[in-house]
Amino acid sequence: MSSRTESVSNTLASAIANLEKDQELRKVGRTAGHPLSRRWAGHDWKSLEPIEDLARSAWSTVNKIHSAPSAQHAAICEKSLEITRDIKPLWASVASLIPEGEFHRYSYAIGPINRSLTQTIVFSRFMLFDELTPAFTVSDLIGLEQDTTKNLILSAEDYLQGVISAVNELPRLSINAVTSQNFDLPVKISAFVNDIFSSYSLLNLRNDALRRRFDSLKYDLKRCEDVVYDLTLRGLAPAPKA
Repeated sequence: MSSRTESVSNTLASAIANLEKDQELRKVGRTAGHPLSRRWAGHDWKSLEPIEDLARSAWSTVNKIHSAPSAQHAAICEKSLEITRDIKPLWASVASLIPEGEFHRYSYAIGPINRSLTQTIVFSRFMLFDELTPAFTVSDLIGLEQDTTKNLILSAEDYLQGVISAVNELPRLSINAVTSQNFDLPVKISAFVNDIFSSYSLLNLRNDALRRRFDSLKYDLKRCEDVVYDLTLRGLAPAPKA
């Protein structure tokens, strides 16, 4: 097992281990209702808007990679990560509205943003470092590990959903890479998607939403493998590393 494969497996296993604990806390939140809709009415709700805007901007930026030459890929990913860093100081006003230990009662509003940010960071850092970014690193990068944001967390489900969303984008990039004569990237992508799929396959997913999303990965993997297979038949695939 390669070091990257082992790292992917350990990262996903850790996230799954935290998933059931998160779900129990979320059940408590549902039982208590959604005070967020009352407390964040009017002006208070606007504290999330600049974060949402930056999250969309970060993903829009990295999405340009599909039509950009390979030489620009790193700069695009760095720019996207730079935008996510601008979010850090904005979380404090959101965290101040949430009572200590009650994040899961509010996660339905914050979760979609965290999933989008996870997608952007996982995608960008794969391109830059050929790795699966762990949940604690994502949490730190988006600013949830500050003293002023201790009432906020990146839940295991939001992290895992974000990872799957990032992987869903990779088959498209693999095809576009061939069009731009970058024959190394499809091989790199296929190996990474295979590591993700294999690791998920070994885990016991009891979460119905995640299980359905996981099913999409086998189609992503097949598309990536088809690209590499076609390159191999045409004699364009890079030689395997020793």
